[in-house]
Amino acid sequence: MSQPTVLSPWYVVQRIFREHNMHPEDVCMEYYASMEEGTTTFQHDKKRALLFMSLASAARVAAAEEAEVRALTTKEESEEFGR
Repeated sequence: MSQPTVLSPWYVVQRIFREHNMHPEDVCMEYYASMEEGTTTFQHDKKRALLFMSLASAARVAAAEEAEVRALTTKEESEEFGR
C-alpha cells in the first residue's frame, strides 16, 4: 500500500471521548476500528484505527457515529497510526 498524499489522502474517523464524571480538561480521542469479538467500535489505540481510502465512506460512518473525519496526507501522519 502506498503512503497517503495530498492527492490521495487516507481518512480516519475519530471523536472526543469524555465521561460524565471527568474533568473538562481530561478528554481523549477515540478512533473508529473494525469490530472484533468483545470490543467496541471506537478504540483509544491509534494503531487499531480503521483507515478509509474513500472520503464518502468515512463521512457516512462519521455521520452515523456523531464523529469527525481526519485526513492523513503525509507519511508521518500514517506512521502515527502504525502504518
